[in-house]
Amino acid sequence: MAESADTAPVATSSGNASLSRWRWLLPVALVVALFHVTPAGPTLDRAFFDWASRHPLRPPPLDPQRSALVLIDGHTLSVARAEGYGLRWPFPRAAFAALIAALDRAGAERIVVDFTFLDPSEAAEQDALLAGVAAAARGVVLARTASQEPVFWDNDFVQTYREFFPTPRTGNADLIADADGVARRYDAGGSLASAALAVPTSDEAGLLRWQGGLDTLRARGVPVLSAARFFPSGLPLLTRLADQAPDADPAALARALAAEPELRGRGFDDVRGRVVFVGANASGTFDLKPLPVGKLEPGVLLHWTAWTNLVADGFIAPLSRHASLALAGGFLLALAAVGVRRGGLAAPVLVAVGLIAGSLSTAYAGLSGGWFLAPATPVFAAGLALTGVAAEGFWAERHRRREVQAMFGSYVAPSVVERLVRDPDAIRLGGERREATVFFCDLAGFTDLSEQVSPEELLALINSYLEETSDCLLAHGAYVDKYIGDAVMAVFGAPEPQADHAGAACRAALAVQAVFARLNARLAAERGRALHLRIGLNTGEMIVGNVGSSRKLNYTVLGDAVNLASRLEGANKEFGTAILVGEETARRVGDRLALRPLTRLRVKGRLQAVEVSELVGAPGELTPEQAAFLAAYRTAYVDFAARRFVTAAQGFARAVELAPRDRTARAHLAEAQRLAHAPPPAGWEPVLTLETK
Repeated sequence: MAESADTAPVATSSGNASLSRWRWLLPVALVVALFHVTPAGPTLDRAFFDWASRHPLRPPPLDPQRSALVLIDGHTLSVARAEGYGLRWPFPRAAFAALIAALDRAGAERIVVDFTFLDPSEAAEQDALLAGVAAAARGVVLARTASQEPVFWDNDFVQTYREFFPTPRTGNADLIADADGVARRYDAGGSLASAALAVPTSDEAGLLRWQGGLDTLRARGVPVLSAARFFPSGLPLLTRLADQAPDADPAALARALAAEPELRGRGFDDVRGRVVFVGANASGTFDLKPLPVGKLEPGVLLHWTAWTNLVADGFIAPLSRHASLALAGGFLLALAAVGVRRGGLAAPVLVAVGLIAGSLSTAYAGLSGGWFLAPATPVFAAGLALTGVAAEGFWAERHRRREVQAMFGSYVAPSVVERLVRDPDAIRLGGERREATVFFCDLAGFTDLSEQVSPEELLALINSYLEETSDCLLAHGAYVDKYIGDAVMAVFGAPEPQADHAGAACRAALAVQAVFARLNARLAAERGRALHLRIGLNTGEMIVGNVGSSRKLNYTVLGDAVNLASRLEGANKEFGTAILVGEETARRVGDRLALRPLTRLRVKGRLQAVEVSELVGAPGELTPEQAAFLAAYRTAYVDFAARRFVTAAQGFARAVELAPRDRTARAHLAEAQRLAHAPPPAGWEPVLTLETK
């Protein structure tokens, strides 16, 4: 009998499997590239930059004694509206001249005014007065736009009073905002912040190192003052200056201003010797800007922050976005490699979390170091790559499930297949020791029948027999190991553990015989002859696992207990029985099923004899005649094993009367009668030795 092709070839090589696990990389890389060039990436980068600016790892260096902020705030507007002033916003230009004069006499080193005066006012004399006072106070720097200087400091004015303009005294105050309207970058060339320096810069640009909002600056010791403190002194001062220089000549105003006493006291002392930035911080002034350090802050804070950067460590240099994309590509390759080399998700998750945390922490720390690597694309790449690894793992798992189902689905019960799919480690490729029960069955008379029918009829018959036999075995949780011609080998207790594998095997054997009886009846009716099915069962420890080569594997069982089950199947023809079970199997089911002890059997190739029993059936399913025969036979067998041969012969005689055709009962009767006349020597045991398989 030739072995059928019942083992499963290896579906794919490990090399092909590894290559297939990279297939997600290209679509994920395309999605990452698309993310990089769409607004989503820059939006997240800006959000990260804003958060880091509000919570810096190390606050930028700041000397709180070098500068101050003077703001036209709500209190200033209230004071300006008070009786005696009657000022409304926008203030007349004389009010700005008064503020500048007061700050000058308070000892401000430089006065940086973040207001643009681009159009002539209704009062030309006020324009002239502001032009002259601002020129006379040599530390004043006024704001301009990229295309226009202050209207009263036109080229003619500057050329006429050249001695007051040895260096540029205006700076560009235009807001450079990102796509979301928030100002984060600054171009120092020709800017208001640059003009505020003693030696103006011209070429530096980059992201700002933010010192914080107004509340943070106050906490760090930077004076943030209301302009209301200076108007009560500045307006009378301006009146005196106008009286002494009615034509608003800068030289005359400068002499008059120098002759005024210094202003001292609360507020004035806070600006002495400092660079003072003047701006607006009231809702009606329309100068509140969205900045990274707060929802709305005075626009002058942007220029003050740029000035602090210029006098300290400079701006933050943003790295090229190509660097972020390159880093993202590295993350994709790293996670792909980890996903291929390490099974499961634990390692890829740890690597992805490490890459994400590393890129975020590096970007965060880099801001304090003076550079910024936009982290959104690398972080997105790591997260999406992890998703790709997980998705590939999912599909690989599905593929593995299909392989397991293809390998075992035709041979084992669905519950067993499901367990192998859930837990592939249930099958150790190297083999493991397991206690199980092995089932062998074979047809007697099949060879003679094959000579009487056509090959097509024979194939239909054998397939019908194997189909119904396998269904019975699978229904009882068996693993159908192989078909060997008309023989079937099955295992109970592997690969799925069974608490009662011996009982399941016995019940399956009885069910197979019942099914075969129906098949045999049909064969007898059609062919006029019957077949016999012999079954051998044995329980014991064996090796279970995959046996074969890298090209073809068979999950099977090996060991002495397996060989004995095969010998028991063949031994049925010596006893004229249908189902023989080994000693351990009988011990486990003897209290539940009807067994008939036959003899101690020594099979070919085995020195030690084992107790062999016939499985008769379930006690409740025996006929009265079967029950009576079994009772008489058992009693006689006990007497026979105890060397009470006369009594045993009498018992076997009663058994033969009940079942005249039972070959084993007749053989034991004859042997008991012989031994009653010629007793055996001491140490005798009822052992039968088989010389054939």
